[in-house]
Amino acid sequence: MVNSQAGSHILVIEDEKYRRTISLEEATYSMGRHKSNAIVLNSKQASRKHATLIRRLNTKTNSYSYWILDGDLEGNKSVNGVFVNGEKCLVKELKNGDLINFGCNVNASYHCTTNGSDTFINIERFRNGNGTLNERTIGEVTAVKPREITSFKSTLRATLTLSDDRQDNLSSKETIQEQAFRDPLTDLPNRTLFHEYLSIALSNAKRNQNLVGVVLLDLDSFKQINDGFGYPIGDQLLKCCADRLNSCFRSGDIVARWGGDEFAILLPRISHIEDVSKIGQRILEILQQPFEVSGQKLQLRSQMGVALYPQDGQDVSTIVEQATANLRQNKERKIDGSASQGSTVDPKAAQLFKAKNVLSQALVQEEFSLCYQPQVNISSGEIHGMEALLRWKHPRFGQVSPSKFIPLAEETDLIIPIGKWVLKTACIQNQAWQKIGLPAVPVSVNLSPRQLQHPDLVKMVGQVLDETGLAPHWLELEITEAALMQDLELARKVMRELQQLGVSISMDDFGIGCSSLGYLKQLPFHTLKIAQSFVRELKDDSQDAALLSALITLGRSLNLRVVAEGVETEQQVELLRSLHCEEMQGYRFSKPLQAEEAAKFLALSPIV
Repeated sequence: MVNSQAGSHILVIEDEKYRRTISLEEATYSMGRHKSNAIVLNSKQASRKHATLIRRLNTKTNSYSYWILDGDLEGNKSVNGVFVNGEKCLVKELKNGDLINFGCNVNASYHCTTNGSDTFINIERFRNGNGTLNERTIGEVTAVKPREITSFKSTLRATLTLSDDRQDNLSSKETIQEQAFRDPLTDLPNRTLFHEYLSIALSNAKRNQNLVGVVLLDLDSFKQINDGFGYPIGDQLLKCCADRLNSCFRSGDIVARWGGDEFAILLPRISHIEDVSKIGQRILEILQQPFEVSGQKLQLRSQMGVALYPQDGQDVSTIVEQATANLRQNKERKIDGSASQGSTVDPKAAQLFKAKNVLSQALVQEEFSLCYQPQVNISSGEIHGMEALLRWKHPRFGQVSPSKFIPLAEETDLIIPIGKWVLKTACIQNQAWQKIGLPAVPVSVNLSPRQLQHPDLVKMVGQVLDETGLAPHWLELEITEAALMQDLELARKVMRELQQLGVSISMDDFGIGCSSLGYLKQLPFHTLKIAQSFVRELKDDSQDAALLSALITLGRSLNLRVVAEGVETEQQVELLRSLHCEEMQGYRFSKPLQAEEAAKFLALSPIV
């Protein structure tokens, strides 16, 4: 079931006439100067059809997000362009807090509650001295018409009211008095607000069927610090604890002041029970480190009580009572730092230990193999490349899905020797095909994030090329955007060194991330591989066709080779052809083939 109601999508627009806040609910919104647009941009510098907002399903998270497209769905682009966070883009998935400029004096900001705890939305924006948008505090929320946007109770229940430039000074009745729900010392949410956050988290968890965790934390040595150093030092220590706790959690997690020397942590979205153990251990580790307050080094001891939804309760009061009872028991037993009442063995660590042994054995016993999937030019019918794909046949369990064992290899660092084996095997195979007179084509090999960050990657690639005798230009390395974003500066350095070797580099799964024009210009890519998710959902006159057209146009404008992955039907072939994408890969042409079958396929080129 699609999680379409998990949050709100809000667009705040400020132009020459109005400041408007729009709750996004439709599948598409046309934006431009002409009054026929769903969202009119009141500026003479804006194009008649300037941009389009498109709602698209993220199949991984099973939730919707909005993309902004420069121009309309017919392929017409705006005159001045679209800028997201200062960067010009043809198409981009919007993230919470993104600032949008339409190449003129029209600004907008995008806000959503799908990636947090579904509570406050900070959407009040004001123009500062240079004409850009400046963020206000989280206390005030305005919009085009009354619409309840959160599930807050009583005085926390915020409604959205019409606002323009003449309504900058909101009355006290229209302002959420946030001070009543925050701890004045630490500026954390207080117990009252924590209960409301927990209530919302439980409502979302029941709908999304995820776990929710509550951790109560007691600083059991705090009284001695107050007695020994005085209350001013104790207050400063509490502030330091609050800052340190806040630093170690995700943006959607909530740290609150429970009262006295106690804190509460809300974990609104937990995937696995064992995650709570890891989080608890992380809390203890950061609190065990000495605090330096007014020249004094102070050490704290702490106790925890944990409760989980739905195991320990279905409502706020029951879960809080259970966490309190567990905290009391732990204090009585003097359990310093256990985040659960069960075994201290981390199930995840045990799983990784077993996986490492099994994968190591598979490498030694030669249980891995490679398949090759052709990349075809539909105009000439020629094969322009072969992608090497790793396969594992376990002697007992048979074929193991790459989606299961590759992440485990990544976590255990075995991806480094396995990746080297894949690279060397693919190069040997390509050299063998060329020696028997088959058409010479590049073979592409995927690099994982861990491989990209390995200090000896470039040296290893050079050694493999020397050992196998394969010319560097017949090797292409595929890198995902996610791998790049882990350390962009390191990625830039490594890619330039690989380019100096003569190796080609392609961006894999292009379009899933932000498809940034900026770093595409900075990094030495040769090929863009359009993500399968775009091709799979491609239909005639669909919104995905407009997004896909923009991605292809972006690649072609940078003189990059563009390959569409996951092509399975003739309809997809023809639609991609109409979008000027000529190179494709997928089951429509061939499934992944064993080396012998791939050689026969090469011998038959051209195939179309």
